[in-house]
Amino acid sequence: MLLTCASMTNTLNNNNNNNAASKPRELRVSASTPRLADSATACFLPRPHSSSSIQNDMLFCDVLNASSTPSHADHIPSDLPVRLSDEESPSASPPPSPTPVPTFSRSLGLCLGSSSDDDQPLPIATVSVPKPELRTWRITSAGLVSTMGAFLDKPKTNKDNDSGVGQGLKYAMATMQGWRVDMEDAHVAELSMGDASPFSSWSFFAVFDGHAGSVAAEFAATHVLQTLVEGEHLQQVAQLLAGREDGRLCEESCQLLEKGLKQGFLALDDKIREKLDSIMGKDRSGTTAVCAIVTPSHIVVANLGDSRAVFSRRDEATFGTEDHKPCNEKERQRIISAGGSVMIQRINGSLAVSRALGDFEYKSNTGVSPARQQVSPEPDVYFFERQSSTDEYLILACDGIYDVMSNDELCAFVHARMEVAKEGGMSKVCNEVLDACLQKGSRDNMTFLLVAFEAAPVVQEERAKEEEKQLAVIKSALQDIIEESLQNGDSKEELCVEYVLRTLNSTRPEVVPVEGHIRLLVRSIAEGVVAEHTRSSAPPSENGEKTASPGIPAQ
Repeated sequence: MLLTCASMTNTLNNNNNNNAASKPRELRVSASTPRLADSATACFLPRPHSSSSIQNDMLFCDVLNASSTPSHADHIPSDLPVRLSDEESPSASPPPSPTPVPTFSRSLGLCLGSSSDDDQPLPIATVSVPKPELRTWRITSAGLVSTMGAFLDKPKTNKDNDSGVGQGLKYAMATMQGWRVDMEDAHVAELSMGDASPFSSWSFFAVFDGHAGSVAAEFAATHVLQTLVEGEHLQQVAQLLAGREDGRLCEESCQLLEKGLKQGFLALDDKIREKLDSIMGKDRSGTTAVCAIVTPSHIVVANLGDSRAVFSRRDEATFGTEDHKPCNEKERQRIISAGGSVMIQRINGSLAVSRALGDFEYKSNTGVSPARQQVSPEPDVYFFERQSSTDEYLILACDGIYDVMSNDELCAFVHARMEVAKEGGMSKVCNEVLDACLQKGSRDNMTFLLVAFEAAPVVQEERAKEEEKQLAVIKSALQDIIEESLQNGDSKEELCVEYVLRTLNSTRPEVVPVEGHIRLLVRSIAEGVVAEHTRSSAPPSENGEKTASPGIPAQ
């Protein structure tokens, strides 16, 4: 596989005047290197140099599986070059090559394999791409790293749930690993921020979406509340509100609270730096964040990165926080001023969020403040005065949700599911959001936190009964498919969710509504039916409990 890049040819030739210009350089990969996909692409970016003197030509190299879509977690470290080998003598005769077959590369805008050298830029690297594993690999100075952006062969759909009631509100949370190899999300849900006034009547919720590892997200979730409450500005808020019986935030206390949130996140970022510096191997993880403080009079939201808060009020337009992306003009200007660049909508062609905790390789410019680094840890802060007659719910979620649902689409789904969630309530709604996003193609970790206020949607009995009938028809069809399959002599190994869904789609498509939210939940319904059948048909174990049969995955 021959890769050429017209934009880099002159740079390399100018620094290698004594070398034969027609000889391609070869990228050495050891025999122990994990095997990559035939369809993988090696992406080369020029390394920035401080002078025109270059001893070794260096390239950044990120080998990506062509079938995978990288997210902000799949970023190339800016300080880990790959050196091209100079082992072969320039005078050595090149091996005979087969008859070239011209092919046109759209990305490079040139013809590869032409027999004429006059109208072609010279090749700068020859890369051999062996047989694949379905992983995304990153070449670093320590070797190939496969843990960032890698995907499983099937999603992990088990969910962790949390819920609670208090302070005049209800909350529920669901999180799912999905297609990712590791779970890097974290969350916080506290109905009371502390024992002292006014924090005892304040609630706190947060979602952290980690990348390049889970350390930053987990540390942030553990220490964010204490860091905020102990901060100078929130202590001033407490003193200011000490003489107010109603506990309402005034203009001065709102200003102090905004400063406290911004300074608190900067302090939390410093603590994360100390934590990561103490870890052997220099962990490179980072995390986005979105949090909410709910007081008796206000809802205060802070976010950085592309995790998002969405607030719904009855008969009003949905509010959503702004994602911090390098392509946003104000973010782009800060990145450039701090010495970075924006390429392919990423910082230095690598990180796809412009504000985050951690990611300290982008925070090394000593000439600017922490908030003005390429990646800023300073959040945007929003205030909403509570209105008991119209406030419905607040959503905090990571980008695994918003990758496949817009704000309005998500709110419509949540509203409709809350009106039919008789059993399981809000936790069921949260689980259904994750299932729907998985069905719509989300391949990221997913965390969804729902806070319901006084005017939240309530169960509509007629709609709930109508949906129960639809679900009964679908479940009956799924049961029939399983029974027919076993009667026809099919093995139990075939009774996986995918097999049941394919059969349902080909033999009983009429039982699934063409439109509506139930269509997005068919997979989770099938998982439940298969799991129920697995439990009922499994042979008893030695202690008398039934065990899952081999080949039938427990859902």
